[in-house]
Amino acid sequence: MSVNSIDVEARQSGGHVLWHAGFLKIILAHFLVGVSIYMFLPVAPLMTGGADGVEAGGALAAVLWFCVGMCVPAPFCNYWLDAYRRKGVALWALAGMACSVLFAGAGFSGWAGGLVRLLQGASYGVFQIAVGSTLLLDLSDTRKRTEAAHVYYWFQRLALVVGLLVGRVVAVLYGRSEFLWIAAGLLLAALLLVGSLRVPFRAPLQPALFTLDRFFLPRGFRLFVPLLLSSAVAGLLLGQVHALTGFLGLCIGLWLALSLHLRLFGERLELELSVGFLLLLGASLLFLSPLSGHAVACVSSLCLGCGLGCIASRYLLSFIRICEHCERGTAQTSYLLGWDVGILSGYSFSSLMWTAGERICTYVLLGLCLSVAVFHFVFVRKWYVRHRRK
Repeated sequence: MSVNSIDVEARQSGGHVLWHAGFLKIILAHFLVGVSIYMFLPVAPLMTGGADGVEAGGALAAVLWFCVGMCVPAPFCNYWLDAYRRKGVALWALAGMACSVLFAGAGFSGWAGGLVRLLQGASYGVFQIAVGSTLLLDLSDTRKRTEAAHVYYWFQRLALVVGLLVGRVVAVLYGRSEFLWIAAGLLLAALLLVGSLRVPFRAPLQPALFTLDRFFLPRGFRLFVPLLLSSAVAGLLLGQVHALTGFLGLCIGLWLALSLHLRLFGERLELELSVGFLLLLGASLLFLSPLSGHAVACVSSLCLGCGLGCIASRYLLSFIRICEHCERGTAQTSYLLGWDVGILSGYSFSSLMWTAGERICTYVLLGLCLSVAVFHFVFVRKWYVRHRRK
């Protein structure tokens, strides 16, 4: 079968329509996996042996292990996905995440708990490369791939909000066992969805065993830095969203960002990023203000969700536009790495920063927000205009 046969098969199954059955299964599986991963953030020490899920040290250790795990197997993914069946690689990654949840239920602590978290991060990283950077492209028409990527990662942003809410509610109201059962159930549902995909066969190739293909796009490093810092600021603020009104504000903010991206900004790159940076700065000021109440919590979370949505949408499109045709999957994984590492590290540092005092919070948050904006407009804007593909 030729290299282009996958595109032919995708056209036969979905034509030029984006929302065909295979695409829907991928999106839903991705959403379920995202919820199962992000719901561990509020209770991260569960993965390293903590009792109540709120110790700052346990949260930092859990996130560190997870992020290392995301990077360790990634350079081998290109070899696995070309030498073996791609759906099989995704299924093995889901099985690895399910095993990490089961091991968490066994109550491992210390180094053993860290290795469990490492397994979870490694499996999650392989799944995202196999599905989001490979199967998603295989099962999408060539002319719909940018749109497919936007839909895919917008569902991930929604999964972040749902996962944080579910993690807090389930851990508080039901306890550890029920929490782990729900996480495992989500992964099992995702495994069934991916297992039911009809993926065209592709003859095995002989790629290099170790490569950055499908993992990281060095040319996109200038985009990676501000995306990572913006996500870290958002993670710091997400750690302070506890009430239902706050999560409602996040959802409204994401919906507003999507509407603005589709109906207003279009090709206005700098305008969308400027609005995103300003909203992130406004959210920081509101979270630091002495004002309290449901209205303030909702408005601050709305600014956070809308600002994060604007910034993330634009950087995803920027990554896609600086890559060559064969580098699209690598660009999308680079974007995912900046998003996840930023959100996870920011959220894990949140508990430490907010206990250090209001003045420290003010300096750190405002300094990060301004640094991201300055870095983009000084070091990224002109470079991007010169290097983007028309």
